[in-house]
Amino acid sequence: MNDKIEKKWETLYKKYPDLFQKVGCDPRESCMSWGIECGIGWYDLISALLHRITQYEKNIKQRNDWHIKEHGKPSEKFENYYPVTLDQIKEKFGSLRFYFSGGDEFVEGLVSMAEEMSYKICERCGNPGTPNKTGWIRVLCDKCRNEEF
Repeated sequence: MNDKIEKKWETLYKKYPDLFQKVGCDPRESCMSWGIECGIGWYDLISALLHRITQYEKNIKQRNDWHIKEHGKPSEKFENYYPVTLDQIKEKFGSLRFYFSGGDEFVEGLVSMAEEMSYKICERCGNPGTPNKTGWIRVLCDKCRNEEF
């Protein structure tokens, strides 16, 4: 991966350090040791997903803080919530794959939606794209597909 792309991913590592706790760790511990393994065209999609997860976790904290203040204990709805930590972000079979620990059904829904949206976004440039029908599956726009072949 070239340095320009890696620096772009590093902006996400710095912006969301709680999610990216495993970046740079030993490869035997987590696949995040290799960083984000997909094209930069999905940068905005991944960034939006991370923002939504972070906002959701801030809302949970605010609700729990209020619940503790009012009732002396955390909300039962969120007492077993574990914050999200990322295990791997990569491309597989033409779409985004997002592996994580923690979260709940809401976070799983956000991730599923982002993974599904990646089937319509060019992995190289971020423009609308489509998966190819043969060979190594990649989602590319017409321009990027013509440049690649």
